[in-house]
Amino acid sequence: MGKRSDRRKFRRRRRWAGFILLVSLALMVFGVLALTGEGATNAQTSASRTDLVERVESPNVADAPEAVSEQKSDTATILGAEEEDKKSAAEKKEVDKEAAQKADEKEAAAKQVAQKPEKKSAPKSPAIPTPPTNDLWMSIPALGLYDNYVTNSADPSALDYGAIKMPQTAFPWQDNGNTYIAAHRLGWPGTASDHQFYNLPLLDYGDKIYLGDVNGTTYTYEVTEFHEVAPNDVRGVSAPQAGRNMISLQTCIENYGDYWTMGPNWYVRYVVQADRVSVDVAN
Repeated sequence: MGKRSDRRKFRRRRRWAGFILLVSLALMVFGVLALTGEGATNAQTSASRTDLVERVESPNVADAPEAVSEQKSDTATILGAEEEDKKSAAEKKEVDKEAAQKADEKEAAAKQVAQKPEKKSAPKSPAIPTPPTNDLWMSIPALGLYDNYVTNSADPSALDYGAIKMPQTAFPWQDNGNTYIAAHRLGWPGTASDHQFYNLPLLDYGDKIYLGDVNGTTYTYEVTEFHEVAPNDVRGVSAPQAGRNMISLQTCIENYGDYWTMGPNWYVRYVVQADRVSVDVAN
């Protein structure tokens, strides 16, 4: 009896142990299944979330943003385009009209510049050879004077023999000079001074005066001015003037505006001035 009861107890224990083992195995299986199912669920959830998020593409150098200045330029262009779109049709027409007008003005200016003749430099006059002597000859066709010799002298008595050139004034071959020549109106019979400048007041604008030197060079002048001055004012009309090559002819008159009373006082000096228009150098 004792052995049978012991066997029965052993069998029960073995059954309980097997049962407990089975339960433990079942629990382990269920636990593993539970863990596996949760992992799958999480994986599925992660996958679904990944599908909802946009993928970020890898950076590409070619698609890199442009420089800030260029972006501003593009922005300004876009804004300008937007402003242009906001303009009414009338405003756009006015703007187009102004643009067309400016284009026409530019074209006209360009044509004017193209048609404008180029400035040609004035031909240089040939170099005037300096003569070896100071001898001068004077011709005034309007007064009937031809090849009158001119003495370079400051002596008033030299006037009794003909015209004189004041030595402090320039010779015609000197540039920017005023060649100052004086002569009597009545003079002395039998000499070149006789009535030499008697008709000087008759000279008119444009009349020709010619001087010649010992080299054969001819200097041509045209009458441009007339003056009546006091004897102590001669220095003003005998002085050179910048940019002018000129000649001055002086004689005496009785008074201002009185050209035909022949003395005896001769209070005023009558001066005719002429500008050089050409120089003919002898070959």
